Amino acid sequence: MKHRRLFLALGLGAALGAAAALSLAEPSRAKAPAAPEPPEGGFPPDPPGNASKKQWVFDIQVQGGKASLPRVASVLVDTPAPTVRMMGRFAVEFWVGKELLDRIRFDVPMLDRDPKDRRRGPLRGPDFTNVSTRLKVRMADHPRAAFVALVDRATGDVQRFTWPPDTEGRLSPLGAAAAPAQAKETASDAGPPGDAGGLGDAGPSDASVDGR
Repeated sequence: MKHRRLFLALGLGAALGAAAALSLAEPSRAKAPAAPEPPEGGFPPDPPGNASKKQWVFDIQVQGGKASLPRVASVLVDTPAPTVRMMGRFAVEFWVGKELLDRIRFDVPMLDRDPKDRRRGPLRGPDFTNVSTRLKVRMADHPRAAFVALVDRATGDVQRFTWPPDTEGRLSPLGAAAAPAQAKETASDAGPPGDAGGLGDAGPSDASVDGR
């Protein structure tokens, strides 16, 4: 009996020693860089709406699950209207300094609302993280706006652009060299692009969100 206990003790000791040696011999693996996170304090609440006859229609392009703002166009409506309030993972925002002036939130069809909160296991369903599509959102004009931001509220990624756009409706990244600023009243109220309800000349979008 004593010999059996001694044999088991020696075997267990040898196994533990081998495991420790393997753990020391294995090279340390570098951790992958963490994905951006939303700000710790959260996002500021939606500000009071600013009703305006002048509305801005933002063309949102999504490639591989990442949104961008290739162009924007202005339209006029019959009655002054504020920006519609809704829920959504993404947002287009008007800012001046550190003051949030207006915001339109939206979701991208089929794209996961929160990529970090997906079901695990064999029954988790399809993975919609690399959606590519186009859609449009509309926000009321704000005369004090100094720059516009495109925000992914799930990851905390923020893209900032100078405001107003150029005569072709293009936006320049904030801080990059840009064409001379154009007056808002000449930023294509009646001319191209975007006379036809803000749809521009690129044809119908794959998905549309205009706040109605």
